Amino acid sequence: MYKKLLTSVALLIIGIFSFSVCFANNGLQDAANGVRDVVGGAENAVEDAAKDISNASKNATEKMEEGANNLGNTIMNNNNNNNNNDNNKRYSTTGTTNNNYTATRTAATNNTFMGMNANAWTWLIMGIAAIAIVALIWYYSMQLRSADDNGKD
Repeated sequence: MYKKLLTSVALLIIGIFSFSVCFANNGLQDAANGVRDVVGGAENAVEDAAKDISNASKNATEKMEEGANNLGNTIMNNNNNNNNNDNNKRYSTTGTTNNNYTATRTAATNNTFMGMNANAWTWLIMGIAAIAIVALIWYYSMQLRSADDNGKD
């Protein structure tokens, strides 16, 4: 009985190792490739979304910077024009002072808060919001990178 059992086990082992194709290996390899493809696709989608968000915030800050520069140039041009007009009103062609100087009273119609009008406050709030958005994107991307690094250990 012992010889029959030993012979059966020996024939079974020889039979198993006599085939060159292992079906389990191909199935596992296909599953591993499938998982790798899914993870790679998800990684690409996250990366593309992060790039889109980064580009959107970059474009928004560029537009805000451009608007602020235009506003600054407009203020400087208006100030220069007002100074030129003021000088023309004050002095006559002979170089003597003209006493017909008038100033527009703005105290009753000056709608400002802490020295800034509504337009300036809007730009200030938009700038702070843009900085906060960029900071949050950077913070979350650093968290994602840290999580990826910790997961590889």
